[in-house]
Parts: sequence; C-alpha cells; structure tokens
Amino acid sequence: MKVLSSALLVAAKEFRDCWRNLWLITGTLLFALLSLGIVFGTAAIGGDFSFRPMTAVLNSLVSLSVFLIPLIAILISYDAFVGEAEQGTLLLLLTYPISRTSILLGKLIGHSAALFLCIFLGFSVLLILTAARLLPYDFSALLRHLVLLALSGWMLGVISILLSYLISILSPFKAFALGILLVIWLALVIFYDLALLILAIADDSLTQGALNFFMVLNPASAFRLLNQESLGIVTTYIAPAYLGLYLLLCAVALFLADRISFGRRSL
Repeated sequence: MKVLSSALLVAAKEFRDCWRNLWLITGTLLFALLSLGIVFGTAAIGGDFSFRPMTAVLNSLVSLSVFLIPLIAILISYDAFVGEAEQGTLLLLLTYPISRTSILLGKLIGHSAALFLCIFLGFSVLLILTAARLLPYDFSALLRHLVLLALSGWMLGVISILLSYLISILSPFKAFALGILLVIWLALVIFYDLALLILAIADDSLTQGALNFFMVLNPASAFRLLNQESLGIVTTYIAPAYLGLYLLLCAVALFLADRISFGRRSL
C-alpha cells in the first residue's frame, strides 16, 4: 500500500505537468481533428459528399491512429527521467522516502491517464455526432468499435510510454533520447511493415501464417490487426483477445526492463 500511495502522489504531479504543458488539450484536439478529418474527408472523396460505411471510416481511423498514438505517447514521456536528471529534480526526488518502483509506477499512471483522456475525449466526437444524428451510423456498433479502438490504442500508448522510459533512463541527455525514440517510432510504424512487404514479395516460400506471426511481433501491427480483425476487414486466425493479451504482456515486459534499468542507473 505504501508503494501505491507514493506512486499516486507522483502520478498526480505528472498529470498536472501534462496539463500545464498543454499535452491534454493538444492531444485531445489532435484526436478529435483526426476523427472529424477522416469522417468528412472520406465523405468528400467521391465528390458527392456521401458518408462512407462505418467499417471503412473506422479502418482509416485505425490506420492513422497507429501513427499518432505512439508519437503522442513519446512526446509526453521522453524526458521523464533524463529531463529530471538534467534539472536535478530526480536526484532530489530520490532523497525522499519513496522507492524507485513507486517513482516508475507513478510516472506511468500519470502519463497513461493523460493519454487515455486524450484518446477517449478525442474519439468521443464521433459518438456525439452520431447521437445527434449528424452521422448515419448505428450508435451501439460505433460505440463498441470505438471502445475497442480506444482501449487497444491506449495499450499501444502505454507500451510506447514504457519504451520511452527505457530510453530516457539510458540516455545521457534529452535530445539524444528524443532522437532515438523518433527513429524507433519510424521503424515500428513504417519501416517494419515495409520490410515485411519486401520480404513477402522476395520470398515466395513465406506462408501467410508466418507473415502474420512476424506482423504480430510488432505491437503497432498487433494493434492494427486487432481492430481490423474485429471490423472483419482481415482474417489472421488469431482471436482479438489474444492480440490484446500480447499487448499487455509487452507492457509488463517493458515495465520490468524499466525497473531493472532504473535500479541500475547511478545518479
């Protein structure tokens, strides 16, 4: 209980920092504009401004969310440790009777809560417009898919936050941490799938099952496949529940790696 109570104090501080740094407002606006842009942008593609089927709209939202969610998570948390180490506040924090586990857990709770609010409030725009009958979609079906998208997107964001912590703990200064994380972000959301596409074309012996396996290894691809499988767009023969469990296991593994690295860091 002492670990949790201390963690909540750190979480409250990190959440307030996200509010003061305008991450909550900026992130919410970005997700809201993303949702509105996809709905009305796809409606205008044909030149007659007719709304596209809900499945097509949500698939576009998933495809763009896989880029935006990890990026927002990285920008929120990349300086969580190295930034405070440069300012001297991390050393000061460790002089208090609070464990490193509480510090790590508190930062995760604060940052992930801020990210969840951004995603939830941003995607709620579509539900509000549907409830007001401004969009021709079934409210219950849209709610079900958006809840899955928000929760799985939040899990992808948590993974990105924990990865940011790991780089932040190991980095000598903030600019270095941000540069490394942006390279990792590009590799996971763009170059990984591109490399798999090239491999599939070059190697005729690569089966669909093997391709699905390599795709799922990347949390960003697992997030996309989870939602596309739920929408009925793709068939991976992997239940969405197992894909969600995989994202959870990735988060747990990264948390343990963060705790080990933070415990070994000398200040």
